[in-house]
Amino acid sequence: MTDAAKTPHPIDVQVGQRIASLRQQREFNQSQLGAAVGVTFQQVQKYEKGTNRVSASKLALIADFLSVEVQGLFPPREDRQLGRAAEPSAIDRLGATGSGRELASLFVSMPRDRQLSLLSVARAIAGPSASELARELEAA
Repeated sequence: MTDAAKTPHPIDVQVGQRIASLRQQREFNQSQLGAAVGVTFQQVQKYEKGTNRVSASKLALIADFLSVEVQGLFPPREDRQLGRAAEPSAIDRLGATGSGRELASLFVSMPRDRQLSLLSVARAIAGPSASELARELEAA
């Protein structure tokens, strides 16, 4: 087997990352997803890393379990055409952690003036590089 054959295809990696992100956002563990689609949690780990490709039938089952359309598990067309690996969005990264989901839930429950105050504090703590994330959250 050549090194190229051992390297997962970028789309397989992207699909796996999207599955992992959606699973975490919905607060399911790998065992729960595996049981729902008829595979072990180890197989789910391999899907999420892109090590193993997900068959069409498993993609459909995973999409149904995660309440998304199958195409929602794939990267945008422009990323596929360029063969580049898309980084998960800031929103996806936020939703992938328990504290991020809690922060988002608390944030949207606040009055607008408190949201803006919290954004100012977060910008000051995070520094200049965080301004892009703050803008993305504001737009959401």
